[in-house]
Amino acid sequence: MSALLELIKEAPPEDRKAAAELLKPYFDEPAKDRPALTQLISLDEFQKKHKIKKAPDWLRTILLPQMPGVYGLNCGSGHPIRINDQVASDWLNKHVDEIDWNQPLP
Repeated sequence: MSALLELIKEAPPEDRKAAAELLKPYFDEPAKDRPALTQLISLDEFQKKHKIKKAPDWLRTILLPQMPGVYGLNCGSGHPIRINDQVASDWLNKHVDEIDWNQPLP
């Protein structure tokens, strides 16, 4: 690869431009065109972000099973619940009026 770079460096400007056009598909696209990486947050962070004043047990039992983007909900102790911030927030904003916030724990 370094030999190719040396040849390109020594080439005339018009040949360098042609080489750049040929190599363009092999380079990464600019960061601004890439979709944002999925951000997984904890249940505590999600609760604070959305100012939900319910017990974590209520959230685990009533709210989170309905919500998309929730991982590790039924994995047992020692496995943290991780929530896809974007997907879960969008769902919560659309369904906030449909949720029975006074529903008791079974």
